[in-house]
Amino acid sequence: MKRLIIATALLAILAAPAMAQRKPYSVMNEEEKANYKASEAVDKQYRNALDRTRKDGAEAPVDPWANLRATRSTDSAKKKN
Repeated sequence: MKRLIIATALLAILAAPAMAQRKPYSVMNEEEKANYKASEAVDKQYRNALDRTRKDGAEAPVDPWANLRATRSTDSAKKKN
């Protein structure tokens, strides 16, 4: 029983410095809160910009080689002759 108490005390002594370094997660000072809000605003703007570019790109597909290719109607007419 004496060994158990001594072992528990030693573990508590060794664990105390590690627990003292830990910061509670819910505590944020004013500067950290401001930084968090600013980063959230930047992230929101970034997501909105991505959504706009995705919508714009899906509406009008562009074929830069369209004027250099023969049309399908002339290709099919050549194959029939």
